[in-house]
Formats: sequence, C-alpha cells, structure tokens
Amino acid sequence: MAGISPTATEVANSSLKSLVNAHILSAPLTRSSTKGPLDTDDPLAPPNPSTSTPTTEEAAGVPIPPTPSSQPSALFSPQSLLPERPRSRSPAIPRKSFSFLLRPENFVPIPQTDIPPSFLSHAPPPNTPLPTLLRQGHYLPAAFLAAKTLTSTSNPLSPAEIFSLLYTRLACLALTNHTAIAAQESLILGDIHSPFYASDAIHPSGDSTTTEGNILPWHLRVLATRLQALGAGDARRAVQGYYDLGAYARSQHKASTTTSSKELWNERLKDLGYRTGNALIEMGDLSGARRFFESLVTTTAHADADSKTRILEGWIAMLSLRTGDLESARKWIHTTHPIHPTGETTDNNNNNNNNNDDDNDILRALLSMAESNYPSAISAWRALQGTKHHILATHNLAVCLVYTGQLSETTPLLESLLNAGHNFHALTFNLSTIYELRTEHAREKKLALAGTVAGMLREQGRDEDGKSVERGVGDFKL
Repeated sequence: MAGISPTATEVANSSLKSLVNAHILSAPLTRSSTKGPLDTDDPLAPPNPSTSTPTTEEAAGVPIPPTPSSQPSALFSPQSLLPERPRSRSPAIPRKSFSFLLRPENFVPIPQTDIPPSFLSHAPPPNTPLPTLLRQGHYLPAAFLAAKTLTSTSNPLSPAEIFSLLYTRLACLALTNHTAIAAQESLILGDIHSPFYASDAIHPSGDSTTTEGNILPWHLRVLATRLQALGAGDARRAVQGYYDLGAYARSQHKASTTTSSKELWNERLKDLGYRTGNALIEMGDLSGARRFFESLVTTTAHADADSKTRILEGWIAMLSLRTGDLESARKWIHTTHPIHPTGETTDNNNNNNNNNDDDNDILRALLSMAESNYPSAISAWRALQGTKHHILATHNLAVCLVYTGQLSETTPLLESLLNAGHNFHALTFNLSTIYELRTEHAREKKLALAGTVAGMLREQGRDEDGKSVERGVGDFKL
C-alpha cells in the first residue's frame, strides 16, 4: 500500500464500502440453526459490533477476550488488502487488570480508640508475617498488614494473591467488630457475578479454591454477599445473593462427575441455607427465618438427620421462643429427637442418646425462662452443672439469679467462669453489667477485667468465640 497516494486510498476504501453495502443488500437471508440463549454465537447479536455502545469494561480500558460474534469479517476488512502475516496457533488470552482493587483510598483507617489500653500495650512485633498473626489470633494487625501488602507497589501481586489478601482483610475486620468498615470496603469488588470475573479471562495457578466460571474464590464470594448488602443498606440483597450462589452451586453439583466434588457442593448448599436464614434474622424477620428453617428440616427425613439437622431444629425452637410462639417451641423441643413407634430412639449410640437428652434439657430450661418461670429454670440449670454444658448452665443460671434479684450469688458464679480461663463475649459483658449494678467503682473493676482478659488472650492466642485477641471497649461496657 506504500505506492498508493492518499487520494487513491480514499477511493479504494470508498469502493470497498460500496462493495460491502451491495453484498449485504443483495445477499439472500438464510435462516440459521436455532440455538439457546447461552450460546456464544448468538444469532440475535448485532451484525456490526463496531457501532455498538461500548460496555463498562471497554470504557474502563479493561481488555476483553475476543469472541466469534465480536470479530469483523476478514473478507470486508481493510487489513485484508495487506499481505497476510503469520499467526500464532495459540494466541495469549488478554489479562484483566485488577489494579482498581489496590488503590490506597479503598481502605478505611481503623480507629484505635475503641480498644482498651491493656490490649494495645502488647501488640505483636511490626515484622510479624501474616500467617503468624492469623495463627495467633492477632486479627486487627493482620487487617493492617493485608491492606499494606495490597497497596504496596514493590512486588506485583497475582490475582489469586490479591483475592486472598482482600478476603483476609474483610474477614479480620468482621472478626474484630469492624463490620461497618468491612461492608464499605467490600463494595470495591462491584458485582461479584459480573462477567468481568469470568474464570476464563485469566488462569491463576495454584488456587484450588477458584470455582469454575468465576475467578473469585468461593469463600470471598460468600463473605462479600453479606458485606455488600450491609454496605448498601439493604439486607434483602444478601438473601438474593445467597439464592444466586445457590443456583450456581446446584449447577456445579449437577455437573460434577466425582463423589468428592458432589459432596463439596452439597455442603456448600447447606451452608448457604444456614446463611440465608441468618440474613433473615439480621433483617429482623424472625418469623420468616423460622419458616425458612422449617422448610429446610422438612426436606430431610428424621431417620437420616445428621448433627447439623438437629442443631437446625434447635435453632427453630429458639426462634420460636424469641418470637413468643411458645406452642411452636414446645413442639420442636419434643420432636428434636423423635421416637420410633417401638419406643426406641433414632440414635443407636447410648452416648449420643445422653447428649441429645442434655440438649433437650437446655431447650426446656430456656422455655422456662421464656415463660418467666425462673424457679423452674434455676433448678434446670443447676441440674446441668457438672455436665458437658457446665459453662452454659452456669452462665444462664447467673442470668436467672439476676432476674430474681439474687445479685450476691451472681457475681461469684460469673467470676468462677473467668477464673477457670473462660473469656467469651457474653461473660465479660454480663460481668461488667453486674459491676455497674453492685458497686460505685464499676469503671475501675471493668478496666481490671479488661486487663485480666488481655492476659488470658496473650497466653491462649485467641478468645473462645474464635475472634481476635484485640477486644473492643464494648465488650467491657467502657
């Protein structure tokens, strides 16, 4: 083309356009074979993609893998006039850029004012690696380090590393009672079901958690579903998101060819069911959550019910208590461990029978508390002391004693649990409440309680709730 003058080039292009238009107008319309809406070569696609409106990803400069429907015909391309160049047999797939996840402005500074001084005085060394922080339960420093690594430009990160660090950041924030910050930061992912995250766009190596069809790891998608709903101020989005993930999980379960893969997707479906009910509870729709859990139970025969199903039935009973439906609670308490017509229980192991009886006793004690029958509840909790439910029984016994005005017996019970090495959130919160009710020096006692718990957590590595060793001031009502 070097010997053609600019005027001749324009004439050639004009003749080429005339040839294209004449071919389109004179070519007979042929009916293509019928195909489904998910086929890549959609027969309803526009004939000239060059005139279509750019997509969001194109406008953002994100490379999109070419598809057959988006390629112009080589017969009518001006480049067809040039000598043909040798082509590679396996063209490289364009990589998408995830640099928008690495911007420093994406990450909100974490306030230090809501942590008692006794916890800040024993922070881990600054050069502690991230796996060590997670193993020791230092989730707040781990959140700092994850954000620092993401925003650092010294070493380029692979997509798998970016998603892993982002999940660590969001999970650590949620475990340290900074859910609002985690919800805000999760919005940078955008639509996690978007084609932008299609797994065929890039090929991460060594990431066994990546699921077919989406580059985002499964646990990140599940966590982001809830956090993005909270960040958008619409809890209903979490329910919808879990249903979308459930539809995807069912398709993967159906397409699985191995037993292990089917079991994996089956467990993920069960987990999504529990999370959907939890989302309804967060919305305040306790009646809806109870009906949803009831629908999950009815799909499983009692004779084949596993331990998770028994726990689910216990949740239904507790939700019934919370909503004041005591009749429904009694029904679920009595049917949690059904009896065969012969009089034998569905469990074959005697130890399991004893454990199931203890579980029913707990629900019956809670039922007595819901009925304001505190003498009966106190007797039930005292009977459960010394069993495997000793901690739960002792704690709830102290609560019953508060409602009956026996504060002098409450403090020793709660402090006995603390002296035994227990430090869960409900214990420290209720013990702080007792200090406020019984003494004028409540703040000094609560600060001392925070120091005691901080010493425990430094030795244990993490608290009994599985949360961070850095506890907030709200745990001690400071």
